[in-house]
Amino acid sequence: MAVHQRGQNFQANIMVQGNRYRKTFNNYTDASAWENKIKFSVQNDIEILETSTSTSWTYRIASDQCFEINWRGEKSEETNEHNRRLVGDFFIHKFGTDQVDLNKITTLVLDEFVIYFREKGNSDSTINRKLMCLSKILKFAHERKKIVELPNIPLKKEPKGRIRWLSLEEEKLLLKFFDFSWTSTYLDYFIVGVDTGLRTGEMLRLQKKDILEKKLIVWISKSGESRNVGLTPRAKKVLEKRIRNLGDEANVFQITKEELRYRFTLMRKELPELKDVHPHVLRHTFCSRLVQLGVPLANVQKLMGHLKIETTMRYSHLAPDHDTQDISLLSELVTNL
Repeated sequence: MAVHQRGQNFQANIMVQGNRYRKTFNNYTDASAWENKIKFSVQNDIEILETSTSTSWTYRIASDQCFEINWRGEKSEETNEHNRRLVGDFFIHKFGTDQVDLNKITTLVLDEFVIYFREKGNSDSTINRKLMCLSKILKFAHERKKIVELPNIPLKKEPKGRIRWLSLEEEKLLLKFFDFSWTSTYLDYFIVGVDTGLRTGEMLRLQKKDILEKKLIVWISKSGESRNVGLTPRAKKVLEKRIRNLGDEANVFQITKEELRYRFTLMRKELPELKDVHPHVLRHTFCSRLVQLGVPLANVQKLMGHLKIETTMRYSHLAPDHDTQDISLLSELVTNL
């Protein structure tokens, strides 16, 4: 393997398994980089796309294949379908098509990816979700030797930030906003969501057979374990109304995540004071209220379906100041000693 100057250009001359391959570049650096890339491909038994007669994978092909193998039928199916479509939209913006060769997706292109979605108002955490979706697709292709090397994925550091939960006054605003005949489903969703703390996916998978007299059962959760959640009187009333004429296998809330997001987007435009409220805030509110009422964190963990107590501990600062109360009791006990 060698790089030689040919007139004004530089030629990489490579012998691979008895086959000679040549490629000419305008400068030595590019020629040498290509040579190193081919060396890496040979050492790692990766298909050499530049010299192969087979058709290399495009983003659309890799995305479709990855979706069918890894995401179809999984809990994350709808989320990953949404994210991979948005990633494809960027490539259409950048290259005019989502049928872009995977080898053209470089770290510099991903820097543009970040800028593109920031200009659309996406937070770093939202951009990270899209980058992780793309990373999964690229790794999937790399494992099948359809991409020479993986670009660096520029994930952004996500600030912890404060937990957004609703005050009672803010809840009243939302109840009023959704209290129309054409938004009754979203009103019901809001009441059940804020009183049970179910995740969006859990809410949308909820079926009639999961609703018992005083509780509901979440069979499929992020933690991988089922859990029971008791029902407040108003949540019980809403669910009884919604399941009255449903079959056992029917979904209680027959809406999509996209429709839910759209309805909350309209709400934020009409109620700018709630500009940071999205569906997951209902779950935060449920957890925050339990902690504020003094419910033990271990109990809250079970109701929330948190795999680790550390996740529940994020809400611990909202708990009543038991330390002060406990010391006051101790002080009273020892005062006269």
